[in-house]
This record gives sequence, C-alpha cells and structure tokens, in this order.
Amino acid sequence: MTKKEIGKVAYACCRCNEHFNSMTQFYKSYSELYARTGYLPTCKNCLNKLFDSYIQKYGDARKAMQRICMAFDLYYNDSIFDTCDDGTSAMLGNYIKRLNMVQYKGRTFSTSLDEGFEFNKTSYKKKNISKQQKSKEPEVEEINQTDIEKWGIGFEGVDYDILNSHYKLLKTANPNYDSNQEIFIIDLCYTKMQQMKAVREGRVDDYNKLTDSYRKSFTQAGLKTVKDSNINEEFTIGINAETIEKYTPAEYYKNKELYRDFDNIGDYINRFLLRPLRNLMHGTKDRDYEYFVKDEENEDIYQDEE
Repeated sequence: MTKKEIGKVAYACCRCNEHFNSMTQFYKSYSELYARTGYLPTCKNCLNKLFDSYIQKYGDARKAMQRICMAFDLYYNDSIFDTCDDGTSAMLGNYIKRLNMVQYKGRTFSTSLDEGFEFNKTSYKKKNISKQQKSKEPEVEEINQTDIEKWGIGFEGVDYDILNSHYKLLKTANPNYDSNQEIFIIDLCYTKMQQMKAVREGRVDDYNKLTDSYRKSFTQAGLKTVKDSNINEEFTIGINAETIEKYTPAEYYKNKELYRDFDNIGDYINRFLLRPLRNLMHGTKDRDYEYFVKDEENEDIYQDEE
C-alpha cells in the first residue's frame, strides 16, 4: 500500500487486525522496514499494551522501552527517555513523538548500535529496590532547561557544551552579525557538534563530510573566527568625535583667541550680511572697506584713506 492509497483503503493492525481508515492510529517510523507506508504496522493501542507488558515483565520502563525500540527498529537514546520518563501511560507516545523531531530524522535502532548501545551497559532502576540501593546507582545527567529550549531535546551534556561554546565563539568574533547570519551561526553550531561526535566515535568519513559542509556554510555566511584587531574599520567619524569630546572638549581652550574665527567667517558675515542689513534698517550708507563703488563726492575721501 502506497502513501497515496492511505485513507482510501482500510489499514489493518498486524497485532489486533482492527481496520482503520486513517493513519493517525499508527506511529511514524524512519525505518526502512516500513518505508512503503512510513508508519509502524502495530496500532498505538496495541503498542502501548505491549509496552505495558514489557514493563511488567522486566520491572523497568527503560528496559521495556529498549525492547520496543529493538523490536520495531526505533532509535533509542537514554537522554530522550529521561525526558519522557514521567510515569504516565503517555510515556511511549511522547518518546516516539520526540523521535520524529528533525534532529533524529533517519535514525533507527541500527543507529543506537552504531553509537555503542548494549543492554548490559545500562543500570536499570527497579521499582522495589531500597533507598540504600538507589543511592549507589549512577546519577542521571541533568540537562539545563535553558539549553533544551534553545537547542532542542535529545542531546547529551557534552553536546550542549559544544553548542554553547561554539555559539559564544562565533558571536564574540562577529559582534556586528545580522539576523541572517544568526541563522547561519545556529546551523554551524549543530554542524560543529556533529563533527565532534563523529571524532569521538571514530567516524572519519562523516567527519570529513561535516567539515566540508561547515566550511561552505561559514564562507556563505561571511563570518569570522577571530575578532578583527584592526579597530580602524569600526572607528567611524562619530566615534572619533565622541572620543575627542570626551577627553578634550571643543568648547574649552586655555587660549580663548586660539581658534577665534580661524576661517574668517565672522568677518565675512559682518561685511556682507550684517552691514547691508544695518543700512537697510537704519538708512545708513556704510560701505565695505574693500569692495565699493566710488562716486565723485566721496572719491577724495577714499583716496585719503588709502
């Protein structure tokens, strides 16, 4: 049955054989085993019953979740489980919903095995263990809620540390970033985190691919890794004037005549603006000492003045 046929033909649960006209009663899956429909073959109701039966069998919800993931080729991660382990009946549904987030796309139980998952490596919490035994159990790594809200659910503590550290590095080196570059910075942080994870797990090919992707995105974003020490680019006229005014205010000088009308603009205004204005207002006939039209009456006077 293809995805286009879903909704037109009844879809049956492989466990209870109940037929449904909608895929909303089934959980999504990235596994190639269910690539034709993209959904698990067991309905949500049956899968939850199966999960409850495993809890009763093993006495531990974590081990029951691992058993479900192994049986249906779902990705298992302790950090994701810890965020869903609230003791409610919705635990399984919440876990699978988180698997459908973009950062887990394409991950299956094979991915868990590639990451080193083994059943005997996990310390399970029994419901009937004593308080003394609980104190000896390894503590579950606590993740800062702020980091979860910023970067998403499902990463390990070291992953969040890498994300925050690289984010700080890029923001410090690029203080004048814009909103478009902010998007690139976030993507580059995810890529850097995956790079480091590939190094820890010895996946050389994946590391090389991620490095190439990082380099292309970094170049496209126009970012820098080191803050430019040449402040001349950011030392604008306004900043220059602010610095001068801060330490040497322009309105104060010991020698009051030092910069008095240094460009002779005052003399120009007095001769060619104020003098004609005074003549107009008071009926006087004051003339400029340099530029004037001589007449017969005053010719001798100006010659004497010369």
